Amino acid sequence: MATGKYHDIVDSVKDFKLYHNKFYVDMRRWKTFQSRVKLDWKRIRFEQGNRVKIPKERGIYAFTVLLDSTDLPIHAYILYMGITGDNSGADLHSRYGQYLADARSMNKRPKVCAMLEMWKGDLFFNFVPIPNKRVSLSKLERSFLSAVVPPVNEADIDAKVSGKRKAAW
Repeated sequence: MATGKYHDIVDSVKDFKLYHNKFYVDMRRWKTFQSRVKLDWKRIRFEQGNRVKIPKERGIYAFTVLLDSTDLPIHAYILYMGITGDNSGADLHSRYGQYLADARSMNKRPKVCAMLEMWKGDLFFNFVPIPNKRVSLSKLERSFLSAVVPPVNEADIDAKVSGKRKAAW
């Protein structure tokens, strides 16, 4: 065990780096994001008992880490966004269940598993059911991801934006 002069600060830096994430804040892109359908977001704490509250409909969803129970202002970050039911028979309810299983097994995508573990208890599942099959969830997803660029998402971002993201170091 290290006991040098800066041992405490090194441990603090490790802890800080563990929770340090980059967030994309391009107000021009955010302001120009538009959806062809009304997005009436619902938010629910991500935990096993809340699965019964998730509808069995196709739609879009986003995970947020949210601080809502202190003297600080409500503050949240969009960590991940996805769709379900565009080209499959899956729905929001089944997708929620898949994330619960991922949280237990920790055998899937590393960034998603890290998100589910690191913010356990403060993670929220936000969703919008979109039953109209004429609405392309894939197009909506690409537009959303290109405007927000959540840190956990790695694919389905517009090439112009993803190229900039990869080049930014």
